Amino acid sequence: MLSGCGDDDDEPEEFSTEQASPPEIAEGTPTPTAEPIASPVPGFLDPNRWQGRSIAIATAGAGDYLNALKSAFFEPFSEATGATVRHEPFGRDGIANLKDQVENEERVWDIVLVPTDEILGLASRPYLEAIDYAAVDSAALYPELCMQHGVGAALYSTVQVYAANNPTPPENWATFWDLTQAAGSRALRKSPVGTLEFALLADGVATDDLYPIDTERAFAKLETIREATIFYEDSKQPVELVRSEQVGLASAWNVRTSLPDVASLVGIQWQGGMISADSWAILRGTENADVAMSFIAFSTRAVPTANFSQLQPFGPVNTDALKLLPDSVLVHMPNTEERMAQQFFMNFSYWNERREQLTDQFETWWLNPPATPEA
Repeated sequence: MLSGCGDDDDEPEEFSTEQASPPEIAEGTPTPTAEPIASPVPGFLDPNRWQGRSIAIATAGAGDYLNALKSAFFEPFSEATGATVRHEPFGRDGIANLKDQVENEERVWDIVLVPTDEILGLASRPYLEAIDYAAVDSAALYPELCMQHGVGAALYSTVQVYAANNPTPPENWATFWDLTQAAGSRALRKSPVGTLEFALLADGVATDDLYPIDTERAFAKLETIREATIFYEDSKQPVELVRSEQVGLASAWNVRTSLPDVASLVGIQWQGGMISADSWAILRGTENADVAMSFIAFSTRAVPTANFSQLQPFGPVNTDALKLLPDSVLVHMPNTEERMAQQFFMNFSYWNERREQLTDQFETWWLNPPATPEA
């Protein structure tokens, strides 16, 4: 696992060409009952600091998710500093667009919100500015999300979900692999990321020993439930499969379980969950790097991150924010102290190096089931 801030200096030049999915958007989440936290953010008390300056932030946000970004981060930063914040759609070609802007020196964006597993690959070319940790206080941030060229913005977890009326909820991933329980049908993401880790956990590997992944052992364990498993690509699908009782258990993003139409119908087993995040990053060479760095410093403080978590079921990257959240919000958070002790961080460095190779291997495995023995 990553162990501290700025630990991607020595990443190799080779990296995956596969584009990660855009940050997951949780639209239609319940309106929180808690009032926004209005305490001033230390160090951001000058409304004229960036007067006359502007920044463009590209995200995949839409609907309630985008409104939450604006309410928790964009508008308060503008009010606190005088800067103008403009949102730009990231789009399906966002990563390619980012690269084009930097390579052609025609930057439209200053900041992007991207899956954290994109950061190392983008930094190694390089397409991103280094984070100034003299400006961005990392003391209360998760060290796994303090990279040299990106900082965590919001946490989520891939967990095990089950029908809320299940009289015997699963205990761990070993239960998931036990087809005598929970209707004997399963759903896993059609990707090696997370799926291989869960297979190893089911086979008795400790979370501290997951990386480097023993791929032979992981694929062998996957083979034992191949015939009983739906491998999904749409992130909405696993929760729907569980809700409609088409499968007994599924892996899914925790943010999907808080949607109004499923919140009361599915339960979460956090044991063995894989924690990931979306991260803020700054385009290399932008003329607004100073304002952009100031925005990231502001948006990783306790109050803004807590306010975002009150609007969307993503965990705050600032650990001090958890103390500000009411129990009605904490129940949806993937990173309470108790839940963090049950889970593990995705190893972003490992997957930066191995994603393309293991994705090809996973696809080959999925397309080539063992031959059926002749009668």
